[in-house]
Amino acid sequence: MRFPWAAALLSPCVGALACIPDHAPRDAVTLELANWASYLEAGIEQVVLDSFMDAVPGVRVTQQSAGSGQAEYRERMLTSIAAGAPPDVFLLDNIDVPAFTQRDVLLDLRPYLDRVGITLDDYEPTVLDIFRRGAAVYALPKGYTPMVLAFNKDLFDRAGLAYPQDDWTWEDFRRAAAALTRDTDGDGTVDQWGTVFDRRVFLWNSWILAGGGDLLCPGGRRATGCLDSPATVAAISWYTGWVTQDRIAPRFHTLRRSLGDNLRLFYTGRVAMITAGHFWVPNFLPYVLEGRLRIGFAEIPHRAGASPATVIYASGLAVPAGAPHRRHSVRLAAFLADSLALAIRAGARLELPSRSAVAQHMAEADTLGWEAVFRRATAHGRAPWGARIAQWREIEAVLPDLIDRITLRGEDPAAAAREMARAVDRILARHEVETP
Repeated sequence: MRFPWAAALLSPCVGALACIPDHAPRDAVTLELANWASYLEAGIEQVVLDSFMDAVPGVRVTQQSAGSGQAEYRERMLTSIAAGAPPDVFLLDNIDVPAFTQRDVLLDLRPYLDRVGITLDDYEPTVLDIFRRGAAVYALPKGYTPMVLAFNKDLFDRAGLAYPQDDWTWEDFRRAAAALTRDTDGDGTVDQWGTVFDRRVFLWNSWILAGGGDLLCPGGRRATGCLDSPATVAAISWYTGWVTQDRIAPRFHTLRRSLGDNLRLFYTGRVAMITAGHFWVPNFLPYVLEGRLRIGFAEIPHRAGASPATVIYASGLAVPAGAPHRRHSVRLAAFLADSLALAIRAGARLELPSRSAVAQHMAEADTLGWEAVFRRATAHGRAPWGARIAQWREIEAVLPDLIDRITLRGEDPAAAAREMARAVDRILARHEVETP
């Protein structure tokens, strides 16, 4: 475990569920936890589950980690619930919340929280709201990440540039990226780029918000008037301008052919700045600990005159409404989202703990200073549209075409945004949209 403070949290009685009286019922019950954990994550989660089983005699928990993608995992969960054979607790991603709440297949955990000692005020409000619908709470937040900017300190030092700061504007970013875009060997070809361009929505959405724009209008019922608004068009133009005008990032089709993926470019010092989430911290750490890379983080730069903003992605622990062992399932979900479990997971640094106090301890103990940046970015975070729009995957699949039309076909950003807004409206019209 990387943090000394985490060991302190692993005392025999941390959280509401870590100390069950000796007279607790010994029911000889087996519960199933379903998640999408990797091999490494599953090992960490098993440590958490072992702690639960030590605290709750007579209850055994098995972990079922799906090796499929997120969409396949969601369908597997929905199918098992419909078939009357649901897991007792399962990990719920923010993009899957609407699909489950609209089908009314999740247990509202709110009435049970006092019994298991869970106080909702302990959780980050924006993260918790992803899983709330009115007064109901359909999952207890496990972990989350705001999107931020990662940068290579060595490249900044060589260029004599100051490091990115949380109050950086787009012009600050562009000037630095231009200075960091270089032909280092004099062969006439750029081999070090200021930043990297990516057409995937989850990586550029935060830049749109930081420019004062948005992909959908308030309420999420239409895109027209927002995706094609002056602020959003200006943000899209600025973002695509990295490759069409400023030449501070390589075109993505060139990356696929010869330079490899974005992370490898960053690891090898060929890209100075990259949009990143906390889920990439474990990838960065080996390079840093081995002294091969010096990395810093800052909030996403914002347009001058616009407020800082970013997107927060999160997951939570949910209980199916038809769970056969409801009492034990709620107890397990609460344990998995309580301080002890969050402290154990903190050592892997995959995500920020959902409970504010644990996340703050994590930031205070981090000598690299990374966690403090993610904490500050959280204050400017917004829930993703995918947490409210059941058909978001369908929308997310067409939005990259907006980027392609501007960068590859040379279309006017405003015209391309208008046409894309109408296409998104047609998708939204085919489905019922949640009322936030």
